[in-house]
Amino acid sequence: MKRTIEFFLSLTGSLLGVVASIFALVIAYLDLFFHLIRYFEMTSDLIVEAWVSLILSCIGFTASIVVLFKPKLSSVLLFVSGGGLICIDWFYLIPAILMIIPGIMVFVRKEKSALKSV
Repeated sequence: MKRTIEFFLSLTGSLLGVVASIFALVIAYLDLFFHLIRYFEMTSDLIVEAWVSLILSCIGFTASIVVLFKPKLSSVLLFVSGGGLICIDWFYLIPAILMIIPGIMVFVRKEKSALKSV
C-alpha cells in the first residue's frame, strides 16, 4: 500500500524539527554565553533539551523513510519523535503535530486485502 501522505507529512515534520532544534541550540548556547559572562557560571538546561529534540528529529527522519517498508514500526517511531514537544515546547509544536498525525494515520489505516477467487 502506498503511504505517500504519511511519508511527506513525517518528512516535513522531521525536517522542521531539525530546524527548530538547531534554533533552540543557538538560543541555548547564546544563553550559556551571556550567563557565563554575567554570573561566571556554566548552567543552561536548554542545551540538553535541544540536543534531545535534535536526536528525536533524526528518529523522525528515519521513521519517515521506514514508513514505506514497515508501517507499524514507523508509527511507534513517529510517536516517540513527537516527544520532542516535551523538550523544547513551542519551538517543536508544528513538527510534533506533523509527526504525530502520520503516526496515527499509519496506525489506523488498514491494508487493502486482495479478493480471493475460490
